[in-house]
Amino acid sequence: MRLFVRRDRSLDGLVRDALKRVKAHAASTAGSPKDVQLLGQISGSRDWPAIHQYWTRRSGLTGGWPHQMARAEMALNLWPIPPGHLQLTTGVGASPQKRQPRTVLGTPALVRWDGTSPTATPHDGLARAVASWVNDVLTENEYPNGIRLAPPILEEWAAKGRLVSRTVVTFDLDWPLPPASGITWPPA
Repeated sequence: MRLFVRRDRSLDGLVRDALKRVKAHAASTAGSPKDVQLLGQISGSRDWPAIHQYWTRRSGLTGGWPHQMARAEMALNLWPIPPGHLQLTTGVGASPQKRQPRTVLGTPALVRWDGTSPTATPHDGLARAVASWVNDVLTENEYPNGIRLAPPILEEWAAKGRLVSRTVVTFDLDWPLPPASGITWPPA
């Protein structure tokens, strides 16, 4: 999926609608829903080949991913991980391979956009990735007993493993699980 949008609050509405669908799906099942934390990691074109190669070797989840990206292009990988467990993704200065999550609880999502565009933001990319991911996993019934989500974490990475920022993005919504604590960067 490509992201070419101007910043507008309707993208938050995509997340609101996705969260409603998640809650309705969980309420309609008889089992215990799976607790999931969504981790959005933004990387640039310089780190992309290493990320692509790592996931191709590790799991083969890269069938629809591009092998290369344009110089100014950005990518947001959205990973479903256990809540509150960032593991090695917290490493500053880590290679692209080392900052990838160790435990993934399902299929990830990917969005890309032109990093030079003043109208496409990481927040917008996260909103589109969350909405797309929810649609995909509910359509495919990937979580037959439902899911309970924590507010997503957004990590922005610069080349050579420099963590630019890490925030919890609530989209001003009530989430079934509490937000992760003590993970923001730079520290508040």
